Amino acid sequence: MVFQHYALYPHMTVYDNMAFGLKLRKYPGTEIDQRVRNAAEIIGLTPNLNRLPETLSGGERQRVAVGRAMVRQPKVFLFDEPLSNLDAKMRAQMRGEISKLQIRLAATMIYVTHDQVEAMTMGDRIAVMKDGVIHQVTGPMNLYDHPVNMFVAGFIGSPPMNFFHGIIAQKGTALYFQEQNSAGAAPGNFAVQLDDESPSKLTSYTGKKIILGIRPENIADTTNAGSGPTGQTVQAVAEGVEPMGSEAHLYLTSGSHSFVARVHAHNRVNVNEKISLVFDMRKAHFFDPATEKSVTSAASGVLGG
Repeated sequence: MVFQHYALYPHMTVYDNMAFGLKLRKYPGTEIDQRVRNAAEIIGLTPNLNRLPETLSGGERQRVAVGRAMVRQPKVFLFDEPLSNLDAKMRAQMRGEISKLQIRLAATMIYVTHDQVEAMTMGDRIAVMKDGVIHQVTGPMNLYDHPVNMFVAGFIGSPPMNFFHGIIAQKGTALYFQEQNSAGAAPGNFAVQLDDESPSKLTSYTGKKIILGIRPENIADTTNAGSGPTGQTVQAVAEGVEPMGSEAHLYLTSGSHSFVARVHAHNRVNVNEKISLVFDMRKAHFFDPATEKSVTSAASGVLGG
């Protein structure tokens, strides 16, 4: 197993940095040279072998650190937040390079990060940890679509999942999520009807407290598009609007809750404007408030918490 460090020996050339570990292990000079040059070709450093680290860009220095590990030909790489000191553009570039390198080397890479973008874009399997406990291990999209608890649900996704406290209420033959504040009262609250598949899983929670989770992209602004599905429309006030280019983040309040919606940038919304929103309840998640575990997701990869 190789622990990957960004720090390089400043007085050594790129070649000597990559060869240093092999020299310590008394490898023959011809073998050291072959390994270093092969690794340099794979990671695109051949033109830089005679340069000093201070003359390299951040991304090039990181490639040297990777090459220093590659020449030892390990079966497992351990990366401990290797991109944390790079700017956003360089991080994106290095994510792609490390992913391509993993495929080319066919080696196992364990990658430690607090950056969910790195985890989602680079991982074949992701282990989400909290306080030393692994809560879920599964593929990126299964983790996103079927989180086992509120911690996993809130950690994956940007902006994070919205959470609403309330109860399951029955109106006629239909079940609704009824918003409530933390004290149990519901002034100015909203109610949204459950989708067709949820009632069988939530009938036992009728009249009981529950937490609704829904991602910002599953909340649609229908202010200028007519009414949404019956029972799934919510009125809210926009307290902030954050243009993001192709989309906008709306910071909203409704009843006793604040939440975020991701909408198309062409949806013109003004601060303090009252708007009409539709919750896509097919994508809703429900959590038990006592355990914070999912009561509806067909979750897999559960190891703890």
